[in-house]
Amino acid sequence: MIYNEAMNGNDLEKLKKRLYKKDEEFKERKFKPFAAPRTSAAKTYWEESLSEADSEEGRLLLPEKPKMSFSKKIIIISASVLFLSGTIVSVYFLLGGPAIVSSKNIDIKFEGPSGVKGGEANIWRVLIANKNETNIELADLIIEYPENSMPVPSSAGGVKNLYERRPIGMIKAGETIEQTIKAYLFGEKDSEKKIKLTLEYRPEGSNAILAKTGERSVRLLQSPVELFVNLPREANAGEVFSFEVDIISNTAAIIKNMNLKIEYPSGFQYLESDIGPVSGDAIWRLGDLEPNKKRTVKIKGILEGQDQMELSFRVLAGPIDDKGEVAAYGYGVKSIVLKKPFLKLGVKINGRTEETIVSSGAVLKIDIDWQNTLPVKIYNAVVEVKIKGDAVNQRTISVAKGFYRSFDQSLVWNQTGIPELREIEPLGGGEAQFNFSLFDPLSNEIIKQGNPTAIIEIEIKAERTGEEGRVEIKNRLTKEIKIATSLRLNRKGLYYSGPFKNTGFLPPKAGKETTYTVAWSLNNAANVVSDAAISAFLPSYVRWLGIISPEEADVSYNQTTGEIVWRPGDIPAGAGVIGPSPELYFQIVFLPSASQIGTQPIIISETVLSGKDTFTGAFLRDVKSAITTYLDADLKFEYNDAIVAQ
Repeated sequence: MIYNEAMNGNDLEKLKKRLYKKDEEFKERKFKPFAAPRTSAAKTYWEESLSEADSEEGRLLLPEKPKMSFSKKIIIISASVLFLSGTIVSVYFLLGGPAIVSSKNIDIKFEGPSGVKGGEANIWRVLIANKNETNIELADLIIEYPENSMPVPSSAGGVKNLYERRPIGMIKAGETIEQTIKAYLFGEKDSEKKIKLTLEYRPEGSNAILAKTGERSVRLLQSPVELFVNLPREANAGEVFSFEVDIISNTAAIIKNMNLKIEYPSGFQYLESDIGPVSGDAIWRLGDLEPNKKRTVKIKGILEGQDQMELSFRVLAGPIDDKGEVAAYGYGVKSIVLKKPFLKLGVKINGRTEETIVSSGAVLKIDIDWQNTLPVKIYNAVVEVKIKGDAVNQRTISVAKGFYRSFDQSLVWNQTGIPELREIEPLGGGEAQFNFSLFDPLSNEIIKQGNPTAIIEIEIKAERTGEEGRVEIKNRLTKEIKIATSLRLNRKGLYYSGPFKNTGFLPPKAGKETTYTVAWSLNNAANVVSDAAISAFLPSYVRWLGIISPEEADVSYNQTTGEIVWRPGDIPAGAGVIGPSPELYFQIVFLPSASQIGTQPIIISETVLSGKDTFTGAFLRDVKSAITTYLDADLKFEYNDAIVAQ
């Protein structure tokens, strides 16, 4: 149909009816419609165009429509696909598509103490709830423990560097699972420790790995160790004094790799300690501290400073942290008052000012010196000394330039024996000497009491002139002499005696085996001995049988070196003196060679005993010579039985 003015309203009505008529069909148009001209000029143009058109077949010939390029077709098709996909996805979610997994719908909840005692085992429950509508799978719980803590692993995988990964697996939608954390926490009192958790998981049907984190802060209500500084209340400037630091475990667990650090006040000069420091003069390595046990470190030094100055010693103990510093598991602080006495006193024992450790029977030479520290003269000075201790043989006391006052057992020096004591100029002084010795051996009563000492108490008195006339001034000094124990080893070779039946030829024959028994025993006088060890070596021609008595004795034998070591443990005071002696018997086999015919070969090397005196801190040692085939300690043994025969 060609548009022209002839198309009237009736034609439009017919066309409209056909559009809404069922099963109506329309033929393809011969040309594209166009809008009717709105102006007379336009109308004239179109009419002329129509009249001039080449229409042999009655068709209107119009310019051809340009063809669409291939790239444009691709763009239109792609846009259509994307639009269609978006529409489908939107409809899918509107109709209730898959649930979305969110970490906001996963709860990690701690149940357990928020305050604990350091070094005690504590348990926390961890509740993990999946509130999503979808399962989560391949879940792992990662636990990061606080620094210096001691976790108790929940599985064979254990804990590495305070990091633990626990496989959980699937947590169903709406499910809550429970995990338990157990650990010992260590650190300073009132410090905060944090346990960090991370739940790694994968939503079901997805390859994405997601995570949820949680954290718990725990406060330490008590330090795992207590430290006590045992200082005298005051010390004289320039004089040697001693103090002790006690490190006490408050825990039910072993505290690993403990160290002690002391922060000294200014003016302190370190001299020595019973345990050698590992870093300078302020850090000591103590090793592992057993539950509810105590370690003690003894230090000696000299203080210098102003009169009546209060000086503080600060101590801390713990393991070494990543920075190489001592991590503080506990603190201790103690102060001492420094005195500058008007009359300065000093004492030397056998020429030494340090702490004195001697053996029973020792002869002691004592030198006392004094000095006036006032800027004025002092007058009528008197020096008195008392020697105390049951181990002191009072009959051996001798004094130079002084006298022994028997009614109170004191030594006295005054201006009668030392005229210089009448007047002592500023910074002036003098000295006195005396000697005495100790009993040897110590009596059973002294051994029963244990830890014997000799105490020297020195006092000097004088007068100075003041506004009120003559005023008395004085100073006192006490010196303790510790008496070390006497630890002795007894050893003997036996054939006829002892708990074992020996076999073989006597005298021994070349190429034939003979068994012997070796006996070791110990005597310890006054103080407990720790870390005792007795050792010896077997020659290559002597064999260890492994037969010992008592059977529970701590004995080891090195097959390669031939060394025998017996560790009897702590040796009580009086062992072998007023109490039973620790003993060990063991059997060996001697196989002499032809080259040893006519000789008395060694069957066990020299024997060495070592240990530590727990009272004095002294290291003890005793050595006995080797045992040969000549068994002089066996009463039935004859001399000729010792010589190897052919």
